[in-house]
Amino acid sequence: MTNFTSLIAGSTGYLGSKILNYLSKEDKKIYSLSRRKNTLNNANLEELIIDFESLDEFELPKIEHVYLCLGYELRAWELIVMPDKLKKPFYKVDYEYTLDIAKKSLDAGAKSISLVSAVGANTDSTSFYLKTKGELEEEIKKLPFETINIFQPGHLAGRINWQREKNDPRIDVFAFEIASLFFDPFMISGLRKFRSINAKRLAKFIIKKSKENHNGINYMSYNDFTYDN
Repeated sequence: MTNFTSLIAGSTGYLGSKILNYLSKEDKKIYSLSRRKNTLNNANLEELIIDFESLDEFELPKIEHVYLCLGYELRAWELIVMPDKLKKPFYKVDYEYTLDIAKKSLDAGAKSISLVSAVGANTDSTSFYLKTKGELEEEIKKLPFETINIFQPGHLAGRINWQREKNDPRIDVFAFEIASLFFDPFMISGLRKFRSINAKRLAKFIIKKSKENHNGINYMSYNDFTYDN
């Protein structure tokens, strides 16, 4: 495994912050692209604070790998049926900004990419959320990266404590956490991929896989996260 200069977009989010935390323990340069500063203080970290609306005018520094963890924050039920008023801002963040950063990363020298998508992502899905995720995957796959890692997790477990830290208690998060404890054991065979995954475990897995340099397009979901981590 080899360390490399990396860029992470979405480092202030739930999963992104954990990826950044583990990356900060390494001895290579990390760039964080976000709208606000991180609470993490590390000598290897350089924060790039931008207005994503001005992304076209922004030039990324030289990098070797990019982690894409951007995501518009939604309530649990909005993942299933998204109100029309949220579709535009969600699409802008999860599709447009993310794809633009991927393209800019190529220009900045990146050879590999790690995209956090979602289980069930499909361009033919009736869910606007999953359809958008599927469309993004297809566009990312067209880009000439040597390695494209696409991670498709289900519910990210452990979010209750994170919401408390943000002083933003959410009943939907609490309900999802409790429901996953009950339903996950019954998700077997083809349903296993929909099981919840601990965010810290997933973050470690994503970093590990990003450094293995398996050329081509690599899809990974629950069975991979739990078997190889």
